[in-house]
Amino acid sequence: MTDSVKKLDKINNIEVSLEGDLKKIIDDPIKWAEEQSDKALDDNIDRYLEAKELGEEFWDEIESIS
Repeated sequence: MTDSVKKLDKINNIEVSLEGDLKKIIDDPIKWAEEQSDKALDDNIDRYLEAKELGEEFWDEIESIS
């Protein structure tokens, strides 16, 4: 069980970089933020899916102990 937690902790260490210039942000901050969040999700989708799988395995371990 601790192995699953260690793996999840490692996967959750992500870096997000924001791109764009000030004019673009001021002109439409919501659009800019949506673009940044979409990019962050696209860049980290593999980590998300791996973390989801590990989380499900962790839950299965907890259920089997109970």
